Amino acid sequence: MVRQAVTFLPEAMRIFSKTAPEVQITPVFQYEGGVEAFLRNEVDLLFALREQTKQIPGITVYDLFESRVYLIADRNDPLAKKDLVREEDLYGRTLMVGGGSPAALRAVQHRLIGTGKLRYFNSPDHDSTLVNVAVGRGICLAPGFLNDHSGQFAWIPFDCPQTFSCVLCAHQADKRPSVAVFAGILQKLYREAVAFPL
Repeated sequence: MVRQAVTFLPEAMRIFSKTAPEVQITPVFQYEGGVEAFLRNEVDLLFALREQTKQIPGITVYDLFESRVYLIADRNDPLAKKDLVREEDLYGRTLMVGGGSPAALRAVQHRLIGTGKLRYFNSPDHDSTLVNVAVGRGICLAPGFLNDHSGQFAWIPFDCPQTFSCVLCAHQADKRPSVAVFAGILQKLYREAVAFPL
């Protein structure tokens, strides 16, 4: 997953280093093949969506947070003034879809496209989508965990029930206490961040 998906990783690493200074944590960001690297024991922990973990045997799953669907728009877009965007707010607009969207997001995209009340085109990845939003080619729906909180774009909550369960996975056979301690630190940081939009 992209770096911003684990917003509190640096803080968790700082806290952990005081608890276990002899253990080094090295983040690895793999945009492709992260699950495979985890399965090959090349990494000890894996940040993933719960749906990605259902077929992985022999793992311990630590729940981190639920992320909702947001509309990404230019900050000057009229939709940026809303506190909550509804389906009918998108009618007549151009929506970007695709780009490796998780299953929950694809369901929302397909439902919207099925109305026939908006235009759409495929975007290959999240970064391309953001460039297209910046130049005014369209708007996009995305999981909140992709928000870099830079303020460059408006991220407005979208009115739908779909969410994304973000988890941390460890190898069940890995009995080192430091693994559970680090996962616990991340869990605590997310639990305490109730006002932080995810």
